Amino acid sequence: MRAVRAWRDGLRRRHAGPAWAPAAIEYGRYVGLPLLAVLAVLAPEYLNAQRAFAVILVATYVVLRSSAGLLGTVVLAAMLTLLPYYMDTFERGLIFNVALYSLLGIGLNVVVGYAGLLDLGYVAFFATGSYLYALLAAPGYGGGFDTGISFWIVLLWAGLLAGLVGVALGVPVLRLRGDYLAIVTLGFGEIIRIMLNNEDASGLIGRHVSDHGITNGPVGIFSIPHPSFLDYELRGPVELYFVVLAGCFLAAFAAGRILDSRVGRAWEAIREDEDVAASVGVNTTLYKLLAFAIGASIGGIGGVVFAAEQTAVFPKNFDVNVSINVLAVVIIGGMGNMRGVILGAMLLIGLPEVLRDFSVDVGFIHLDNLGADYRLVIYGAALVTVMVLRPEGLLPSRRRAAEFQQAALIESELAT
Repeated sequence: MRAVRAWRDGLRRRHAGPAWAPAAIEYGRYVGLPLLAVLAVLAPEYLNAQRAFAVILVATYVVLRSSAGLLGTVVLAAMLTLLPYYMDTFERGLIFNVALYSLLGIGLNVVVGYAGLLDLGYVAFFATGSYLYALLAAPGYGGGFDTGISFWIVLLWAGLLAGLVGVALGVPVLRLRGDYLAIVTLGFGEIIRIMLNNEDASGLIGRHVSDHGITNGPVGIFSIPHPSFLDYELRGPVELYFVVLAGCFLAAFAAGRILDSRVGRAWEAIREDEDVAASVGVNTTLYKLLAFAIGASIGGIGGVVFAAEQTAVFPKNFDVNVSINVLAVVIIGGMGNMRGVILGAMLLIGLPEVLRDFSVDVGFIHLDNLGADYRLVIYGAALVTVMVLRPEGLLPSRRRAAEFQQAALIESELAT
C-alpha cells in the first residue's frame, strides 16, 4: 500500500507543474486583471466597433470569472466607469442600454434564478416605474400631472409601487408553476401595456381625469425633464449611465447578501422542489411573494431611469419583447449568478448594434453590407453557439453548474 501511495503522490507532483506555479497564478491576477481592464478601456479609441466590443467582452468575462472577491469588483467597477469617456455618442447610448438591461436582469434573476419562478411579464414593473415618473414629473400638456417632484424621490416611490404591483401579480398565481405561471405572467404584462395604450381621453377612467386622459394613450407622455444632482443636470446617457451602474452594483450586492441569508436558502429550496420545501416548514407563499416584490422593485427603478433618459414614454416601449430580452439576458449570462447577468447583457444588447456596420474584406471577398443585411442572422447564430457550448450559461452559479455536470454524467452513463 505504501508503494502504491508513493507512486500516486509522485504522479500528482509530476502533473502539478512547478512549485511556483500556484503562487504565480494567485499573484499574477493582481497585474493581469488591471492590465486587461486598461486594454478594454482603450479599445474603443483605437479599434473599430467589432474588435473593441470583442476585447471588452473578453476582458469582462475574464475579470468576472477570475475573481469574485474585492479585486475583481474594483477592477470591473473602474473599467465600466472609465469606458464611456473613450466612446463616441452612439457607443455611449449603447453602453447605457447594456447597463439598463443589466439592472433589469438582476431584478429578474431574483425571481427566476433564485426562486425558480418563470416570469414573462417583467415588463409590467418596468412600465410602472417609467409612467410613474412621467406622470409626476412631465408638464401637464404632455399627459402628466406636472407635480414637479424630484427624480430621486420618484425613484424610491417607483420601487415601492412596483413592489406592490409584484405582490398583486403574485397573489393570484401562487398555485401555478412552470409553463402555466409563464403564460399568466405574460398575460399580465400585456394587460398593463394595453391599459397604458387605452387610457387616453376616451378611456374608462381617463375621460374623467383630463383632456389627455391618464396616460395620453398611444401618443404617450413627452417633455419629461432630466433629473439633476447637486444643481447639475444629468442630461445625456453618460450621466444617467453612472446612475444605472451604481444601481447595478447596489442591487447585485443586496441580492448576494439576501441569497446568503435565510430568505435565500428558502428560495433555493422552493426552486429545487416546492412541495418538499413546504413539507419541512418553509412558508412558500411568503417567500414567493417576497421574490416577486424584490424583483419588481428593481424593475420599477430601472423604468424611472429609462423615462428620464428618453424624456418620453410610449406604450409601444413596453411590449413583450422587453420581458423576453431580459429573460434571455438571465439565461445566457447564467441563472442564479448576478455576475453573469452583466456578461449576458453585453452579448445580447451590445452584439446586434455592433454588427450594424460589420463587413468582410479579405482577399477577393468583399461584403460591405453584411452587417446591415444579416446582422440578426449572425446574432442568432452566435446565441445558438453559446447555448450549445454553454447550456448552463456563460457564468452560472455553482449549484447550476453542478446540476448540468451531474446531468451530463448521467447521460453518459446511460449511453454506455
